[in-house]
Amino acid sequence: MKQDRYDAGAPLVSVIVLNYKRQDALKRCLKSVLAQEYPHLEVIVVDNHSEEDIKGLVETLDSGIRLVELPHNLGSCAGRNVGIREAHGQILVTLDNDVSFVSPFEVSRIVSTFEERPDIHVLAFQICDAGTGEVRQREWCHPKSREEFSQSEFETNYFGEGACAYRRRVFEVAGLFYERFFIGCEGGDLALRIIDCGFRLLYSPRIRVNHDMSVETRTAERPYYFYTRNFIWISYKDYDVLDGIRYLFVKMATMFYLTLRSGCYRAFVRGLWDGFVGLKQLRPDRTPIKKATVEYLAVLEKGRPSWRARLARHRSQPQI
Repeated sequence: MKQDRYDAGAPLVSVIVLNYKRQDALKRCLKSVLAQEYPHLEVIVVDNHSEEDIKGLVETLDSGIRLVELPHNLGSCAGRNVGIREAHGQILVTLDNDVSFVSPFEVSRIVSTFEERPDIHVLAFQICDAGTGEVRQREWCHPKSREEFSQSEFETNYFGEGACAYRRRVFEVAGLFYERFFIGCEGGDLALRIIDCGFRLLYSPRIRVNHDMSVETRTAERPYYFYTRNFIWISYKDYDVLDGIRYLFVKMATMFYLTLRSGCYRAFVRGLWDGFVGLKQLRPDRTPIKKATVEYLAVLEKGRPSWRARLARHRSQPQI
């Protein structure tokens, strides 16, 4: 890390990389972080008990990287929270280990964007395919058309947890990732709470990352279980009754359609069962968002493409 170019006036940026296995991907990610032309950088790797020599890999890259090795796999939510608690930066960046910065200037662009937009508190990066350089369809969940708006800045209600930046105050006020989710939907839940606290999210195409999505730690059925279960939990935890029913209807219709396309019926049914059975555990954490927040989200959603256009993205295979 470029400590020789330390600038006392530059805000400290903490880059938190969540890791589970995939050493080659982690190496690419960290090399892109260490190549950043930014003078005040803190790098933290949280390893979710990969049972591999992550320490050896990290030490060969840079002795200044802080490695936190967890005693067992806590999931993506708790793993990221460990990194956030360890971080000292005024700006926090969370990356998955298969995500890397496109250029050495991405962190500088994060800092300058926050400086230019004091009204913005979370930056969602442009996520590109590592092979083609094109904006990835799978991670485009913003309420605007990818074809029309992928190169434009706009306020959004979505960020990819493994490719975004936050002002520290966001976590101090809105709280951290909800650890009961384990994995899946954690950004959606946090985005609701962030917006409900009066913070705003910006999609910023000037900050670009490559996603070299690895299937090494993914199973075909995993999303159908966790997304189904966690959507049910979000509908109960983050909304009042009527708004929760509206939210859940759309999400379950989508998941049912994707299940029909994929044939992952068992995972979907397990997600439904565990989702509804688990609601009683969430009762102490239930904090429905304000009506004003629901109205603001509805305004953003007016820009979302039609159902026909949204279903078309799944024509070749389910994008989940």
